[in-house]
Amino acid sequence: MKKLLLLIGVIIIQGCSYYSVRGSIPAHIKTIAIAPIVNETTEFGISDQIMAQVSDYLIRENILEVTNENDAESRLTIVLKSLDDKPLTYSLNSQNSSGYERVEEWQIQINVEVNWHDLTRDESLFDNSYHPWGAYGTGTDISTDKIDNDNDGKVDAEDDDEFGSPRESALRIAIDKLSEELINQITSTW
Repeated sequence: MKKLLLLIGVIIIQGCSYYSVRGSIPAHIKTIAIAPIVNETTEFGISDQIMAQVSDYLIRENILEVTNENDAESRLTIVLKSLDDKPLTYSLNSQNSSGYERVEEWQIQINVEVNWHDLTRDESLFDNSYHPWGAYGTGTDISTDKIDNDNDGKVDAEDDDEFGSPRESALRIAIDKLSEELINQITSTW
């Protein structure tokens, strides 16, 4: 009887000790190709940044093998629809006696449409829009702007992704958020 209980215990422990997010992806899909990103904006180089970051996330998380489309069982298509810089916060300009407001923080938002397609069964696994953003101030260094640029509750030196010129850093933060959202969507599709 003790041997039976020990055997059952070992089986339960082994069953609980293995966990993989890959279990939620359709079983027949083990590879993914990322189609060349369509950039409908005037922002030069953003397609390359998105491609590199999404590929890096897929490889780092080891969810699906990234390969070329001829060998892939699925394809990720990303269309960059727009990139918007919008005022986020204002303050009264104390330097100006006219009392006009001055933009203190900007928000850069990327708007993308993404389709993940099962090439084996010729069906769409998901087709979504994403709108990640990053914030930046009017200064010259994002690491000293006293702004929570990615809404993670950390500011400046506390946050390891707040470095460099403000707009480019905020754009990098938005691309990172997009990559994270895509990985989450891929792993929760099924």
